[in-house]
Amino acid sequence: MKNVLVVDNQISNCNLLSKFLIKKHYEVETTTQGKMALEMFGRTKFDLVIADYNLPDMTSEKLFDELQKCTPGTRMIFMGKEVNLKNAVSMIRRGANNFISKPLNPDELLEAMVEASLSETSPISRKQNKVGSNSNLMSAHCPKVKALMRQAERVAQTDYSVIIHGETGTGKESFARHIHHHSNRKEGPFVAVDCGCLSKEIAASEFFGHEKGAFTGAISQKTGFFEQADGGTLFLDEIANLSLDIQTALLRALQEKVIRKIGGSKVIPIDIRIIVATNEDLQEKSTATTFREDLYFRLCEYTLEIPPLRDRKQDLPYFVDFFLEQTAIELKIDKPALNEEISAFLMEYEWPGNIREMRNVIRRLCLFIDENNNLQCTALPQRIKNFFHERDLKNKFSLTQTEQTTVSKEDDTALKATVMEAESQRILEVLEKVQYNKTKAAKLLDIHRKTLYMKLKQMNIQ
Repeated sequence: MKNVLVVDNQISNCNLLSKFLIKKHYEVETTTQGKMALEMFGRTKFDLVIADYNLPDMTSEKLFDELQKCTPGTRMIFMGKEVNLKNAVSMIRRGANNFISKPLNPDELLEAMVEASLSETSPISRKQNKVGSNSNLMSAHCPKVKALMRQAERVAQTDYSVIIHGETGTGKESFARHIHHHSNRKEGPFVAVDCGCLSKEIAASEFFGHEKGAFTGAISQKTGFFEQADGGTLFLDEIANLSLDIQTALLRALQEKVIRKIGGSKVIPIDIRIIVATNEDLQEKSTATTFREDLYFRLCEYTLEIPPLRDRKQDLPYFVDFFLEQTAIELKIDKPALNEEISAFLMEYEWPGNIREMRNVIRRLCLFIDENNNLQCTALPQRIKNFFHERDLKNKFSLTQTEQTTVSKEDDTALKATVMEAESQRILEVLEKVQYNKTKAAKLLDIHRKTLYMKLKQMNIQ
């Protein structure tokens, strides 16, 4: 990984980083604008992007999404002066490799770059792993997940379409592969597609294929995902990212069980089982008309709800051990020892990025073992250190039980009444703004629709 693009709103920072990285034998280009970074990506292939979180012309989220459209799997490290856990978690969940604070520590930056170089490449290539490669991740000890696995194995015996719902990084693809492995289609192909990597322009060609000469650039015939999965399972990850046009074509293919290549006239029969995954509420999106309601009901013959890692504490030691062993093989080292201090950090952290985040943290720790092959707390990412620092501060300044009892019941009641009055006023303002559309109101208030309905009931508003 030698070709690096630095995007920072201060030209002085760009120059400093450029000089430092050139000394470390990297090829570096810089810019102060997000839009210019996108133009540069159109001309040059960069192995890594180091970008400021606060750019003057573009949000970091938009920059990340646009760069991933240009080159799926682009490695990105974000940096910022006012780094908080929420920003870092947001970008890590989105797929960024790291988030480091300014002023930059040279050693921390180099470590983050080494870690990024070891990360997986594009999401599409990652999806082509052999079925069963994630089987160790399905060794559940949490009762809730054990029950889910039994459900998955039971529905596997049918041809039902399945929606797998869960937070980013919870292992939804592993469950999809588990269903395929226990079905009567297990000898057939398992084709996994990351819908977040498919732009509107290429999605139809990727799904259904095209004939030679069907459009500019179609220099040969292409076989689409549906044909590739014939006789097996087609897994669509992050299906909510598909445009409404593609959703319509997808629905027709599933209902009629035939497809037609772009530019072709021949009708091709298909025999597939479809499994989709999402971290969004598809039913809510269908109500808001951003996801086709008829497609939702076609897909939701069975739904599995995957719990986040923070709710499956019994599984944490097994995941840690699995990733330690896997990384040791990858780095060709002895399996590192896990001391009590590191173990406590890993067991108590809430893992907002779930299994994917844990894997990346373990890989980072294994890079910086000491001479006795022990993991070191100093190698933990800064976001984890910040998590425990903030938790300790909250504990330190929280009211003790004795202090709590000194607060009078009258004051406590008055405080609750004030809070409820302010909350009610805010809800009414938002409802008036959206002409009493409760779905839109819940979205603006950043609460679930059911929560809004409950609060309206308490306010005696129908």
